[in-house]
Amino acid sequence: MAQNHSIRQHIIEWLTQQLPLEEETLDDALETPPSPDMGDYALPCFPAAKELQKPPQQIAEELSYNFRPAGGVEEAVAEGPYINFHVDRAAFAEEVLSRVQRDGDTFGHAELGQGRRVVIDYSSPNIAKHLGVHHLRSAIIGKALYNIYSALGFECVGINHLGDWGTGFGKLIAAYERWGDELDGEPGVSELQELYVRYSRQAEDDPELQQEARDAFRRLEQGEEDAVQLWEKFKEVSLTEFERIYDILGIDFDRYTPESYYNDKIEPVLERLKESGLARKSQDALVIPLDEYDMPPLLLQKSDEGSLYATRELCAAEHRWDEYEFHKALYVVGGEQQLHFQQVKKALDLMGHDWADRIVHVDFGLLKFKDPETGEARTGSTRSGDMLLLEDVLESGMEEARAKVRENLDVTGRDLDEEDLASTVGVSAIMFSDLSVRRHKDVIFDWDRMLDFEGDTGPYVQYAHARLCSILRKAGRDVNPETADPALLELPQEWSLVRKIEAFPSVVRKAADTYEPSAIANYLLDLCAKFSSYYSMGMKEDEKRVLCDDPDLEAARLLLVDSVRNVIKNGLNLLGIEAPNRM
Repeated sequence: MAQNHSIRQHIIEWLTQQLPLEEETLDDALETPPSPDMGDYALPCFPAAKELQKPPQQIAEELSYNFRPAGGVEEAVAEGPYINFHVDRAAFAEEVLSRVQRDGDTFGHAELGQGRRVVIDYSSPNIAKHLGVHHLRSAIIGKALYNIYSALGFECVGINHLGDWGTGFGKLIAAYERWGDELDGEPGVSELQELYVRYSRQAEDDPELQQEARDAFRRLEQGEEDAVQLWEKFKEVSLTEFERIYDILGIDFDRYTPESYYNDKIEPVLERLKESGLARKSQDALVIPLDEYDMPPLLLQKSDEGSLYATRELCAAEHRWDEYEFHKALYVVGGEQQLHFQQVKKALDLMGHDWADRIVHVDFGLLKFKDPETGEARTGSTRSGDMLLLEDVLESGMEEARAKVRENLDVTGRDLDEEDLASTVGVSAIMFSDLSVRRHKDVIFDWDRMLDFEGDTGPYVQYAHARLCSILRKAGRDVNPETADPALLELPQEWSLVRKIEAFPSVVRKAADTYEPSAIANYLLDLCAKFSSYYSMGMKEDEKRVLCDDPDLEAARLLLVDSVRNVIKNGLNLLGIEAPNRM
């Protein structure tokens, strides 16, 4: 269970004594009423009604009758099927802000996952091709989940399952053998991709080229020296290129385990499947029939006995279990692969692996860009040669950010490193724009919206953090939680900020439970909006300014400011995004 402040924890512990529900269930169910007048916490009594066989209204009334003020909770009032709790706001604010100051960079973290391991498969591009914009979502969602689960105490293992096997590499080997002499020196990824596109286009109407590619891949599978040497060269060139782009994004991995890693494990798995009767021949191919589970058969081996991706997926899952005995294995892969993972999980289940249900397909929608000429949103295709390159997208974001930085030099200050700030803001804008959208939805990038300092964007959140840092610098005094008195924070907007800060650990847990980094991104947008409203109010009314004439009140408000700053920084860090101190 997530670590909570003691007042909230007191409510949960009291409820466990009153109701036949687990602490975790109650923690998940406890919510914030829509209006502050209704209370500070609310529990819907519907889950308890099922257990107690009583109307939820009656349960709420009984809870209200049995309640006695304690632990910073002043009152419990029945409102229909809800029991609403009113807390001692001064005590609550002191608890929340003191904990933020005490925990610092670890506020929002917990020890839920101690002794448990989460394996996360993310990015996983094919070698010999540029990283396209369609690779972005898997990489940044996967890394954000890695950060989130690590913050919750899980041991995380990040795996990049490179696509380095399959008939596509037969095409590339055949293309290189045909036209490699035309290249000027050693090939880079651009040259390899051009060869692949050229061969693919010509092979569409040429059966001989199609057969030549199949023959080349068969040579690779059989370990023919020339084919293997070319394949190794393609891998080396690709990995160097990938790591350069990953470095720009701040993304790394614990292990690279390409598809080819499992080649020597395929035959034993196929033999087990055949001996058990799970795998059968169908039209000369080897399959696992899944029709009784309303799924098409899982194809394991083609009629020419060539290996397939699904077979290596089964091998990889078994290997990961043997090596890590994971609590969960997350596969951050696009939604178009939903059926594939349903088939793989069912196959593992039929193979007798009781850990099959620990495999989670963290699917996501497409990433699209508006075509400036047509206005239509589109993706790209490697085969047709019009894929949007991730490096070009990142450079475009940085160039847009450079222009914004130059426009605002009088505000940002000329002592800043313009290039460093442009890189931070530009790349972060792209990442935040993606991560703020629920992962099931398609993402359509809009440069103007992403880089708007006033909209729901990454630069807006980063700017909020920088502005908070600026307020603290202008104060010219240290934030001291030992002497600051949170009881002086009496404005409704201040209480709203305290409540929002208190919710952060629960949001982090929700992001992990739902595999949704967007929960954190949208929380940050809301927190920044609340602070902006509060700060703007002080610009109009002197007595509501953070830097005010009353030194005690100013100390309390600076404590609140620093706590908001701390939460924004922690939230951005979980998303893999930098929090600049100046902008």
